[in-house]
Amino acid sequence: MENIKAGKNNLQPDFTDGYIGTYFSEGSRGIYHFAFNEANGEMTQPELFFEARDAKWVSLYGNWMTFPIQEGDSAGICFARLLNGRIVQTHKILEERYTPCFVAQEDELVFTANYHEGTVMIYRVETGKPSVAGRIENGEKAGCHQILFHKSYFLVPCLEQNRIRIFHKSNGFRPAGEISFPKGTGPRHGVFNGAHTKFYVVSEWSNELFIYDVNGLDFRLVQSVYLLPERNSNAAAAAVRLTEDERFLYVSVRGVDLLVTVDVSSDRASVTGRVSSGGIHPRDFILSRNERFLLTVNRKEGGIVCMERNRENGEIEKIISHVQLPEGVSLLLA
Repeated sequence: MENIKAGKNNLQPDFTDGYIGTYFSEGSRGIYHFAFNEANGEMTQPELFFEARDAKWVSLYGNWMTFPIQEGDSAGICFARLLNGRIVQTHKILEERYTPCFVAQEDELVFTANYHEGTVMIYRVETGKPSVAGRIENGEKAGCHQILFHKSYFLVPCLEQNRIRIFHKSNGFRPAGEISFPKGTGPRHGVFNGAHTKFYVVSEWSNELFIYDVNGLDFRLVQSVYLLPERNSNAAAAAVRLTEDERFLYVSVRGVDLLVTVDVSSDRASVTGRVSSGGIHPRDFILSRNERFLLTVNRKEGGIVCMERNRENGEIEKIISHVQLPEGVSLLLA
């Protein structure tokens, strides 16, 4: 495996580094790099940054980039140390049968969620070398889909079990509680507000937004909002993002290939817009640093699409640019 693309040290002013995680295919072979212009929303064509099979989620924390990998019949995680925008050292730990679907890093700990195995793996990076710090079994095909940090705890949405499990970050990663959801909802991804007094969760099966008031480990459901005007068995909500001013929330919905805008600025949240994702099967999306733009990765068709948003009313107004790349799953700006 070879490091292909230089990082932001070679970029022009106003440009920032972007990275895309992909499923392995003829046209997608690992982690891709692109440059994004924060001033006008333009993107460069993605180029292969690091070749790895099913490196579908990219996490960047300090000088560590971490992503899933598959090698033969084994799967696990690759820890890559960056220097001046290049990968200079890699460590692999292959302890799983399927590649994890989500990676999150905080300080010296790295957490992965494995949808098919129902496991959460915890790694510790010390003196430049990672090691296994813990393994949590949530049940075969529990549908673990994300890791969310909350004070001294972390939350794991278990889609297939209709619950979010809560664990201690230390003390052996012991269970600390759970949030239960109605049967057939399938909680997939969530996001906290900055003060961790609000918690927003999107469900893949029922396409709802669940809104909680939060006090420590007390999660009180205050509202649920349907993201679509009517039930649709083909629709499947995926990612959720909250704007920095905490007034608007966006959700990607596959099957109907939409980005949904939810106004959460008042006591009663409401859907205020639905627009095409500009492709087929929108997975992840992110807001630019100035939050003028929203970038979406469409897995099946359409590649990476940059849209301009109105920061006053939250409306997604128009497509600014797009670049082609198949099998994109995750997206981040460095």
